Amino acid sequence: MGATVSSRAEPVQGRVPVGLWRSGWRRLRRDRGGFVSLVAAAAIVLLALFGSATVSRLVGHDGNTPFLFAASAEHRPVGPWTHVPTPKTPTFDAYGNLLTPKKGTKSTLFVFGADGPLGRDELIRLLDGLRTSLEIGIGAMLVALVIAVPIGAAAGYFGGAVDAFVSQFTETVMAFPLLLFLLFANRYLIGDIRSVGWSWVVPQGAIGEAVLIGTFTAFYPIRLIRAQLFVLRNAEFVEAAHMVGTSTWRILRRHLLPHLAPILLVWAGVAIGTNILAEVGLSFLGIGVQVSTPTLGSLLSAVWGTIYNPQTYNSKIYTPWQTIFPMVTIVLTVVSLNRLSEAIRRALEPRAVR
Repeated sequence: MGATVSSRAEPVQGRVPVGLWRSGWRRLRRDRGGFVSLVAAAAIVLLALFGSATVSRLVGHDGNTPFLFAASAEHRPVGPWTHVPTPKTPTFDAYGNLLTPKKGTKSTLFVFGADGPLGRDELIRLLDGLRTSLEIGIGAMLVALVIAVPIGAAAGYFGGAVDAFVSQFTETVMAFPLLLFLLFANRYLIGDIRSVGWSWVVPQGAIGEAVLIGTFTAFYPIRLIRAQLFVLRNAEFVEAAHMVGTSTWRILRRHLLPHLAPILLVWAGVAIGTNILAEVGLSFLGIGVQVSTPTLGSLLSAVWGTIYNPQTYNSKIYTPWQTIFPMVTIVLTVVSLNRLSEAIRRALEPRAVR
């Protein structure tokens, strides 16, 4: 009886293990909805970075230049896709009324119409506002992480009195209305920071707004980091690191904090969208970025007013486009970021997908 050779005796060719980020990117690309949200979010960021400068070069004017013929005599701005005359020397009649320029006068194109009685380009100001709002949203997210990572890591890793103090403090602060904190701090605490800025790159008030929102929203990632480290600190690789004499700082920096990156990445996408909505809310409270600086919130509050100075909508002065365009931009931005965060979560946690 001849001996048979079992296939189990043959060496098994193992596959090269794929890292978390590479496998997550593969799953994200296969997720149609997630990939569409990634493309949409990337397109929004590119528009915020380069859209204003590109459109200004194409139409020949920027978003701060007023045009006399971009608003009617009743100060109602022109609508989308309007060619606005730009005469070198405007003429007036005996009563001081602006005369319509002759045919053939050089004109400029307003793709989204004008923003108001001043006759500034709505599209360029919308793109400038998108950039500023994204700067505030991303900046506030980074400020929150700078505060949350060391505090949450200390509470979750050491536990005991440190955790008790951090937990009681965060629970107490989170019990108060966030908008009241923001209102008080914006009025009395960050007056000097509001004047910091670098021309159109980071307008005045954006840094102060980011610091303000980031400081008062850091309590959520603190609790998130604390809960994760409560689980990770008892893992086998942490115990092995203790056995070989690894210092606490090295364990936190090299072994524990990298494990927080996926969940913090998911939180960051949601936080940026939430921070943008907070900026819009602060603009309606009248404590946001200066009115002269375009943001998604200030563009809306310019039409509808603030809580301290409300305005009744007047169809003879305003157009629906002044509300529609900023609102659509806000919705698309926030929804894209939230959907992208959910797609990243599914990609990095494949076991959660059914």
